[in-house]
Amino acid sequence: MVRPPHAKPPQSDQSDQSDQPSTPKSPAGRLHVQATKPQGRRNDRHKVLVLASRFPFPALSGGKLFLLHTVRALRECDVTLLSICATREEMEFQPTDSPFAAIHRVYLPRWHSILKVLAALPTRTPLQLAYYQSRAFRQKVAELLPQHDTVLAHLIRTGQYLEGQQEIPQILLMCDAISMAYNRMANKAGSSRLWHFLYRTELARLRPYEQACPQSFDQAWLHSAADRAYLGLDPETTRIIPMGIDLADFPFTPAVEGNVVAFVGNMSFSLNSDACFHFIRDIFPALRDRAGIRFRVIGACPPAMRKKLKKHAGVEVTGKVRKIGDGIKDAFCGVCSVRGGAGMQNKVLNYMALGLPCVTSHVGFEGIGAVPGRDLFVYHQPDDAVDLILKLHANPDLRRETAAHARRFIEGAYDWNILYRSIREEVAQLAAGDWVRTAVG
Repeated sequence: MVRPPHAKPPQSDQSDQSDQPSTPKSPAGRLHVQATKPQGRRNDRHKVLVLASRFPFPALSGGKLFLLHTVRALRECDVTLLSICATREEMEFQPTDSPFAAIHRVYLPRWHSILKVLAALPTRTPLQLAYYQSRAFRQKVAELLPQHDTVLAHLIRTGQYLEGQQEIPQILLMCDAISMAYNRMANKAGSSRLWHFLYRTELARLRPYEQACPQSFDQAWLHSAADRAYLGLDPETTRIIPMGIDLADFPFTPAVEGNVVAFVGNMSFSLNSDACFHFIRDIFPALRDRAGIRFRVIGACPPAMRKKLKKHAGVEVTGKVRKIGDGIKDAFCGVCSVRGGAGMQNKVLNYMALGLPCVTSHVGFEGIGAVPGRDLFVYHQPDDAVDLILKLHANPDLRRETAAHARRFIEGAYDWNILYRSIREEVAQLAAGDWVRTAVG
């Protein structure tokens, strides 16, 4: 829905100069707000407010990376962050490379969120919206909105706080159709009964909300056209802004001789853990038995999950690594075995940028736009994945050719330096001011 032109509210005369306060020791259960504001803020720049349901530092997930790169693309603006923090550590964390002009934090402990979810079970409210409901956050949104010219809500979790807001242009960084992922997982074999129940329960609530919520924003951004089609959203106001790759962080290191298949992902995320155990159960045994191949899981992994993974012969777990490239030494292939994803799989872009030939499920391939058989390999059945991985394992020339094609594809389609321009142009359509001509000229 396109609303009438927005009347710009008068700029606040309130000074933005203040010292960094320490985190007060508030009584148990009481929500706490903390603000960090810089010295010497310019008042003539376009002011953007960003709402986040998770503190984006350190940036250890694709969603956090996307949010931070979106802000860096708006370098001609003064961008303020208002974020929910689930821990005291997040409340006190001081980022060293922040692109924000000011940071405001609202403490929302996990026990409070769990109580909200339990209270929402008899209702039709999506559970992930209930999880991030906070009176203190809503009050802070109301306080900060009049001081800004444009607002970006990261995910529907914070989009709910802008319902009925008409004062300034607003963009929903929706990213993925989460209901599509849940729809795929609702009846998949291998998931626990609890997860089946949660997927089905949330799907019935979430899909109608995801279809309706973007209509109250001037723009909504998704990573993939497949997600937009699933929700039936209007292409005029629902734009496709993909994930990108910082090529400097992913140096091209073509696959060498090795005997390891790598999987990159945060194992506290249910769809990643499902993908790993699906691979271990349905694909890996044939690779291990026929070629002595090992399987390496790279990324943050809770202790209980690590213990469960290492029960399987031939499975390695690195845990969190400084850079993904550090974990793929002696790997000849990267796999994306997701069964219930939505949007774009960042791990596929990572493999391709590094020069690690990628074998992905058809779900993991959605939204990428690469050429199967040239830039990467796509499977539909577990036996297909086995054949493709064994083919790569036995053919060094194929690995080198695939790696070179993949890197060229990433450089042309997913370099953040290219995507920054698209982000600035989309925001420029909704906002006016001298910064627009500077940003997109």
